[in-house]
Amino acid sequence: MKIQLSTCATKPKADTARGLDAILRHTQSASQEAGQVADNATVVPFIQETIEKSVPVVNEERKTETPENSKSTLPPLVSAANLVREVSFEDISTNIRPLGQLEESFIIATDDEGLLLIDQHVAHERILFDKYRALENARPADSQNLLMPETFDLTPAQTAAFDSVAEELEAYGFALMRLSGRTVAIKAVPADLPAGEARNMLAEVLETVDAEKRGSTRATFRDEVAASLACRAAIKINTPLALEKMRWLIDRLLLTSSPTTCPHGRPVILRLATRDIEKGFHRS
Repeated sequence: MKIQLSTCATKPKADTARGLDAILRHTQSASQEAGQVADNATVVPFIQETIEKSVPVVNEERKTETPENSKSTLPPLVSAANLVREVSFEDISTNIRPLGQLEESFIIATDDEGLLLIDQHVAHERILFDKYRALENARPADSQNLLMPETFDLTPAQTAAFDSVAEELEAYGFALMRLSGRTVAIKAVPADLPAGEARNMLAEVLETVDAEKRGSTRATFRDEVAASLACRAAIKINTPLALEKMRWLIDRLLLTSSPTTCPHGRPVILRLATRDIEKGFHRS
């Protein structure tokens, strides 16, 4: 992009320089006509006095170009961190309209209060978590069969953990077969989980099942498994979404038990209220 700089700011300096040259020539000429030699003792003080008189005038003219109190009458800008707020459950609106994406990670939307940013990953995580937890008293989750079963070699600690959670894993859509020794075959995974995440997901669940967790309540353990599975299966950041997919996420999110927080407690929605936007532009 070609940028043309204005030259108006350099004119006062040029005019002043030309004026000083003229003054110097005039002073020297007048001195010579009088039969005197213009030395520094007479010329320099005269020039210095002229500069002191002329420069303030130039500066004063510049001041009048911009109102002196144009900024002093405006309120100070408020930090953006103080304007963007988490949306509480009580303040959530059912009239959320998606506009687009920011960095292919956050849904930009509006509601009756202002501008919204929705973390697409944690929003989907909340949707899936509620879906998996609802399976406890319903039919097992839908599964997708793997083209080729994957084998998983368990450590001694994972072997004990597997025996205690095999039933819960099957309820969430895993189809697992115990082979000889400490080897397990993964034949199917939950329909929402990418097939490539099967081994990582199984390892993550088994790692969380230590002696303390095996003694915890079944509901607490199932919450942990559901949260891990939801996190693995949820839409990732840096994923482009069509507007229809954004609407689907928002509609499903509003039907969950806690649409403003993910299973791990992180916020799902941030709001920049219209009134705060107006303050930022000094319109209030």
